[in-house]
Amino acid sequence: MAVTGPKNVVTFKQKPVLIIRDKETLDLFKDENLGYVLKFLRKEPMTIGDLEKSFKKIGIEKSDKSIYRYLHKLIQVKLVAKAGKRITSKTSDNLTSETIYTRSAIAFITVAPVAEQGSDKKEDYPVWEATRLLLSEHFGKNAVEKEFVKFANKLDKERDELVVNLFENATEETLEKVAQLDYLGISFLLQYIGWLAIIPEQDIAKDLERIFAK
Repeated sequence: MAVTGPKNVVTFKQKPVLIIRDKETLDLFKDENLGYVLKFLRKEPMTIGDLEKSFKKIGIEKSDKSIYRYLHKLIQVKLVAKAGKRITSKTSDNLTSETIYTRSAIAFITVAPVAEQGSDKKEDYPVWEATRLLLSEHFGKNAVEKEFVKFANKLDKERDELVVNLFENATEETLEKVAQLDYLGISFLLQYIGWLAIIPEQDIAKDLERIFAK
């Protein structure tokens, strides 16, 4: 039997989107190493060795034991799953297999607990400040920073809630269509439908007129 390249046998079916609400799981997104693992797995299912190489590409050395530990944490909260096996055939009687891992969903929607939704997001200020300045130049008027941040956070929160509602009420047929998209496709979809859904719900033009003073 001729030597053949490795073949992934995937038995796990990813969800298109997973909605995450519990604080324990949300806190894991703050761990940089776990975040890297989730980012690497966006592209395709990977073995521990693949993940080790992915870390090396960004200049970080990680042992296979460390990566296994990260995967174990992510599997416990159902952000990652064992996708199946990678089979490598060298001869007819020499087959090797490795476990491959994947994200449980192509994209994640994180919903902060109510206690945190009303708090100021200090880390968002640079983003909102740059946005405020660009819009100030566009409108030829200036917006008070605190007012604009409050408006932007409120709009962002309400848009996320609408997206969550759309997915929670979607039919299986629709979700199957969504699942055919890759990560970039679903990310675009989430952004696009979020803005389209919020337009009829909010008088955004009126709010912008209010916060951009002469």
